[in-house]
Amino acid sequence: MSYILNQKVRDLEPYEPISGNYRIRLDANESFLEMSSAMKADVLARISHLHLNRYPDPTASAVCVKAGGFFGVKPEHITVGNGSDELLTLITQVLMSKGEKLVYTTPDFSMYKCYGYLAENDCIEFKKDGNYNIDVDALIALINREGARTVIFSNPCNPTGVGLPREEVIRLIEGVPDCLVVVDEAYMEFWDQSVLDCVEKYDNLMVLKTCSKALRMAGIRCGLAIANSALTTALRAAKSPYNVNSMTQAAAECLFEYPDELKAASRAVIDSRNELYSAFTALAEKFPGKLSLLPTAANFVYVKFPDVQAKRIFDALKSEGIVVRCMGDHLRITCGTRQENAEVIRLLEVFLS
Repeated sequence: MSYILNQKVRDLEPYEPISGNYRIRLDANESFLEMSSAMKADVLARISHLHLNRYPDPTASAVCVKAGGFFGVKPEHITVGNGSDELLTLITQVLMSKGEKLVYTTPDFSMYKCYGYLAENDCIEFKKDGNYNIDVDALIALINREGARTVIFSNPCNPTGVGLPREEVIRLIEGVPDCLVVVDEAYMEFWDQSVLDCVEKYDNLMVLKTCSKALRMAGIRCGLAIANSALTTALRAAKSPYNVNSMTQAAAECLFEYPDELKAASRAVIDSRNELYSAFTALAEKFPGKLSLLPTAANFVYVKFPDVQAKRIFDALKSEGIVVRCMGDHLRITCGTRQENAEVIRLLEVFLS
């Protein structure tokens, strides 16, 4: 008699990011900018003084204070997680019970459904329209009809880059008072439609933030859940006691002490994003019918190609040492340095010719 895995994980496919060494990486929506030498020296100095024989601060209180100052929210409304992924796991496992209904939108970040499935939520798909917009009236109707407990979506959206305006998000929150609305604002530093200032006003709102995108620290794995006191208390009580290690806390605390550098880095990424988008717009005009794209509010472009061209282009770029993300008939391409953007456009032009 041998041990048999349970049904829900037996056929589960692992999330598989692209691995290996490539000269240009534009596949994971990371920032192409590193921290300044001054910030890096500060981070390393703080880490060198840590007592690693001791457990880390269980509430990451210093990070909450610094992040609260940067984002303009109260520290007591912040839960720090080992990346936003841990926080999403807590939301689906702790704030929901087995069999309760979780609404996720498509296309969107695939792990929302995965975490809900593993938590044995009843996962309900809401499809966006042909331009990847959320029909808020239809979403409200679905949530209320199904009695859903939670709805999760990214804003701006990963992978499309399309954003839902602030007033529409608020209309959704107000239209589903019995449902928790989780807005993942991982890319909001590249846009201006945040609802972060609403977390005290609405008891059914939670906003997720991350250090991985605009803040340039994907490697430290630090995410933030920001919500009212009741929701924050529940998350803090249910998370593991020492979930964020001391080195991550030291780096994150330091990070938020450089607000001017962080804001300048966001502006630089926005400039790169706009440059890449303009270049793709020019390509679409030069090669009519061969590619199309929508405006983006994130740090990437989402480009559609006909037939099986996307996979062919993905493979062609990969053979040149450049990786992007292939999603069916779309490529999601993170903005990079000016030279990286130019190299991608040059190779695409050769391929399309």
